[in-house]
Amino acid sequence: ILAPTRVKPDTMERNKIMPSIEDKAAITAYKVLRTRVLQRLRSNGWSNFIVTATDTGEGKTLTASNLAMSIARDVNQSVFLVDLDLQRPSIAKYFGLDVKLGIGEYLKGEAEIEDIIYRPEGMERIVIIPCSGPLENPSELIGSPRMKQLMAWLRERSTPPIAIFDMPPGLACDDVLAFLPSVDAVLFVVAEEGTERNRLARALDMLGEFNLLGAVLNKSKEHQKTSPYY
Repeated sequence: ILAPTRVKPDTMERNKIMPSIEDKAAITAYKVLRTRVLQRLRSNGWSNFIVTATDTGEGKTLTASNLAMSIARDVNQSVFLVDLDLQRPSIAKYFGLDVKLGIGEYLKGEAEIEDIIYRPEGMERIVIIPCSGPLENPSELIGSPRMKQLMAWLRERSTPPIAIFDMPPGLACDDVLAFLPSVDAVLFVVAEEGTERNRLARALDMLGEFNLLGAVLNKSKEHQKTSPYY
């Protein structure tokens, strides 16, 4: 793994990424989500999942990032946060990471796994695999032998980490469908008064028999009475 990579706390604060947020209600909400996710993963013997939504702007990247940060606070668990939203990557931007090589370069054969692993400075037990910029033909790259090699590499760690894959909205492209056979489960982000019922029904129907880890209600008005974050 590379030497620790500098992150930008002010950027994280602006993007509402832990630990740069101080809202106690938001932090508690992510702790509850972490506990429920870890319980479900462990009870089923799962080690990885994707985070998706029906449409843009529903908070999937924020949820994936803060859930990863919350899991990393568990001294018994390590986590990989992987940006697989290859057409609109944003995890590096959320953390203020300076990325020269990312998963796109790896999938195109221009970098090796060791080149795309970033350990944020001052943050234990979390590793980020970012994407350096938008890519063409993402579903083909996601279904490539290089992606299968990366998944095998993650499974072969001496202490297998939990891997969280931030992916595009499920109805926006076929990337999610291309990757579903490679992961254990799906965490779905739903925005209150933002996610249309018919689109949600279509998305869940698209998932078919794949394992649903759960659903996260984001942008809840009830919570916004005390917190704008979650």
